[in-house]
Amino acid sequence: MAIMASRAQVGVQLCFMFLCTLSLSVSAGFTKWSSYVPAPVGRPCPAAAREGRAPNGMWGCDGEAWVPAGPLSDWSFAGFGAGMQSIPSYPAKLDVKANYGAKGDGNTDDTRAIQAALAATKQSGGVLYFPPGTYKLSAQLTLDSNQVLRGAGRDRTKLFFTKSMVDLFGWGNKYKPGKSNSPYTWLGGLIQTQRTHKLWDSDMYLGKVAKPAARGDKKLFTDFSGTPNAGKRADQVFKAGEWMALRMYENMNTDLAKSLMNNKGVVGSKVAPMFGNRMVFTHSSRVLAAGADWLELERPLHVDVQMGFKPLLYKSANFKVTGVGIEDLAIEFPWTPYMGHHEEKGFNAIEYEAAVNSWIRRIRITNADAAIKLYSSSFNTVSDIQITQSRPRSGQKWVGRSDGLIADKDGHMGIALHWACFDNLVEKFNITGSMYHELLVAGYSAHNVFSSGFGTDLTLDHHGGVPHNNLWTNIDLGAGYSAMDFSGDPQHFPFAGSNNVFWNVYASRIPVPGRPDSSVQRYQRRAQRIKGVDWVYNRPAYLQGYAQVVVDMPVDTNSRYVKEAGDWFVWYDSNKPVYPTDLYQAQRATQSKRLKLAGGEKIRPSWYPRKPTPA
Repeated sequence: MAIMASRAQVGVQLCFMFLCTLSLSVSAGFTKWSSYVPAPVGRPCPAAAREGRAPNGMWGCDGEAWVPAGPLSDWSFAGFGAGMQSIPSYPAKLDVKANYGAKGDGNTDDTRAIQAALAATKQSGGVLYFPPGTYKLSAQLTLDSNQVLRGAGRDRTKLFFTKSMVDLFGWGNKYKPGKSNSPYTWLGGLIQTQRTHKLWDSDMYLGKVAKPAARGDKKLFTDFSGTPNAGKRADQVFKAGEWMALRMYENMNTDLAKSLMNNKGVVGSKVAPMFGNRMVFTHSSRVLAAGADWLELERPLHVDVQMGFKPLLYKSANFKVTGVGIEDLAIEFPWTPYMGHHEEKGFNAIEYEAAVNSWIRRIRITNADAAIKLYSSSFNTVSDIQITQSRPRSGQKWVGRSDGLIADKDGHMGIALHWACFDNLVEKFNITGSMYHELLVAGYSAHNVFSSGFGTDLTLDHHGGVPHNNLWTNIDLGAGYSAMDFSGDPQHFPFAGSNNVFWNVYASRIPVPGRPDSSVQRYQRRAQRIKGVDWVYNRPAYLQGYAQVVVDMPVDTNSRYVKEAGDWFVWYDSNKPVYPTDLYQAQRATQSKRLKLAGGEKIRPSWYPRKPTPA
């Protein structure tokens, strides 16, 4: 049984799980931040006092201590419309029952009716409304720009998928049971966006960056020689208020990855083959001003720009997948036992690829191997999500194994941001049960926010390929056993790049030691599987990651990876909970105070989805 505890009780028990001390601990020695020392907040902070909290010197009371080049990036532009516009609620264009004959009775296969409705709105876009009912589906659904699936509420409208990816497309010729190589562990969703186009096309290319720049800078010098804009001035190419993007390559020496790990340690052997000579970094911003050979950005840079990364300038327009939405419904799969890690049949709910300015909100997903996955997508919002099981899927024999190993998880992934995802907002999530990766970032993904959610025993997984500058804030871990179980292929290390920030992350449902609680039992099974050795805390720093920023979340400053790294910034005091509780919301509220904005918030991003054509 889960228990509730006071903050002091939570702190004491977390020390057992995180092997921490309760005293304030600051780990100094950042190479990039060597000149930055957060000073005590020197003025009264009534809002913090009212909440019984203490402001931190990196932020202050209302952002007055924030420094663009310091440990905290700015995440205030995350989510749909760069946080400046609300998700639209267009009127329904088509009713799948009234217009296309779907039954929604839980018995009739409604696949043809729903696919016909999608085909009818493929070019024009529009909201497909699913009245209350259970819609039985036996095929994959593909969404194009401005297509929205809307139900009558997650307790009233259900999409019930009867088949997995394996049932639809087969295992392929490489899969062998027990070898952990299912083709649908990572790829594929029963609801997916189109996969024809890449996120960035060559016609979006504008020019090159002429000089290096540092984290916190806002000015870039331009070079248009050999580009479509040769002979032009920067102020002829860039206009104030318009969106643009700085994009950079990884090279075969993985110099970008090394920079993103604070220029310490080594990079895994698979990073160069997978990411080398590919553009893996994007920093999107509106233009504040431009001159003959320079432009000034609205958003400060969150990494160093070096010429070896081939920094290029792109326009943020003409994206191929925008305005896709899934809202107010439930997605459910038949209950099946979980088959084992990387043995999944592909009961995968939603996958967005190359999507911009799209959303998933107010939905429930039940019995999934993977619930929500985003690949190479930016400025999307995933909000008010419930991920659960009709009954536990764990406890069955691991498929294909002769050693009797038990599959001790209920699924593989909850909400995952893969390979070059930027500026996405994941908020208000509730993940029950146990998955290998409840929340995940990977592959150079940055500037994503995970905020205001909770779960049974959340893992905030950094899954390799130096994901960096992501924010985790105001999160209730639940049992608190698995928070920093960073994982992935060891040759994709470091699992985490620098400047990932954990701000007010806590565990409210810590089991009483010795009580027969499901969380305790899971932990005991896990401990048995790894023969009593806690592999997380015995990792070397180069594997786990460098330069993490941990505020009001107890971690073990004496653990091997923290001590070896020497550049983790850790602030924790059980008697002084940090203010503000949610750093993302605080940054949103103070955005106009801290940053010079380009023309005010009424300017829509150029990729804002068009209004669907009336029926």
